[in-house]
Amino acid sequence: MEWLEGWACLPVQPGGSRREAAERLVRDLERRREAGQLVEGEGGVVAVRREAWDCERLGLEAGKLELLLARSEQGGRELLLRAVEKAREQGLVHLTCRLDSRDYTGAAALQGAGFCLRDLLVTLAVTRPREPWAFPAGVRRATEQDAERLAELSARCFSTPGDSYNRYLNDPHLPRAGVREVYAHWARTSIGGPAADVTFVVEEEGELAGFLTLNLPRDGVAKVPLNAVDARWRGRGLYLELVRAALAESWRHGAERVEVVTQLQQLAVQRTWWRLGGIAQSSSMTWSRALGPRGGAGA
Repeated sequence: MEWLEGWACLPVQPGGSRREAAERLVRDLERRREAGQLVEGEGGVVAVRREAWDCERLGLEAGKLELLLARSEQGGRELLLRAVEKAREQGLVHLTCRLDSRDYTGAAALQGAGFCLRDLLVTLAVTRPREPWAFPAGVRRATEQDAERLAELSARCFSTPGDSYNRYLNDPHLPRAGVREVYAHWARTSIGGPAADVTFVVEEEGELAGFLTLNLPRDGVAKVPLNAVDARWRGRGLYLELVRAALAESWRHGAERVEVVTQLQQLAVQRTWWRLGGIAQSSSMTWSRALGPRGGAGA
């Protein structure tokens, strides 16, 4: 517990204490130990979990490494190699791991265990203003009739190299068709489905030009899981209007803060959120490895 409280990357919630964060992390570790997910040792601890979402969309057995707590680079490397063997035993052929960008020890351990860096993310947040603004006139709610057009827009925006940046697209071990299906399915299930509570769209010349999905506030925090504007319609302020719509809807439902996670390279997205009062909350990095045969080099 003392080590966790002093860990530089401990996820402390706004207004919370390090003791509370450490206790919450310990409870999470205990749940995962009961589920048989943990790999533990002197080098630290990590959880291995099959990722059903990726398996179903990508057409391969994929998993995630979560709660990586590496005490040292060498110890963490040995821990991760054990986790890779555990994943192989479960039939997994691909692993990803997301880390706080301050976790240099964990990053070095991942690199030493054959993982490659796939993306860099920043979380931005806007806090509730004294006088929330009105919902923009040019934005509307998506309906079931928009589902397939929205799926195609999402797939196109997030599977075109150079036009988008994401950990799926940056990973040469993942099939491009599978990447398209990940984002198409994500968009479909954001309309009256489990992926989002509400989806907003903007149109240009009768076409869907952009969209933004929103999860309404839980514990005062609303989140934007997925958002994009077609490359043909960028530079016209459409994304700004979509974000304004998300903020207005979030304030209407009592949110105290609205968060979005975006790629570090997406400066236009960041500038939009900065313009509306957004500040950086945290940053992270995503690593991955394809699992070769036992004893092989992997990625």
